[in-house]
Amino acid sequence: MNRKILFGLLALTLMTILLSACRVIDADTIPKNPAAHMGSAQFLLPEIDIQKGQKLDLVDDVAVPHTIKNGTWNSSTPDTTQEAGAPSVNLNFTGGDRSTIGPFNQAGTFKIYCTIHGGMKLTIVVK
Repeated sequence: MNRKILFGLLALTLMTILLSACRVIDADTIPKNPAAHMGSAQFLLPEIDIQKGQKLDLVDDVAVPHTIKNGTWNSSTPDTTQEAGAPSVNLNFTGGDRSTIGPFNQAGTFKIYCTIHGGMKLTIVVK
């Protein structure tokens, strides 16, 4: 009787190890770039530092649409200036999605903003 229980536990342990070792991980779900997260009407952090040559993932964490472009908000007025060396940004989010901008091949300070939500802006510092 004890041998049957011991054999059962051993078999269960081996099956658990084999199933754990064989799990499949989707490479697209592994973050590769720094990320800036968006809330309902703001970036969760107003500034992010990245390294020269990196890309930046923009993540819409809520079910709210955003239109992100180069530029910034000056009070309640949009400034659509694109800094020299900045990658062109013109993205639409529908909520719960992500997109990548870049690479940022030049050091400097670059700004993006949401055209829908007044005051929603992000400063990207490339070192």
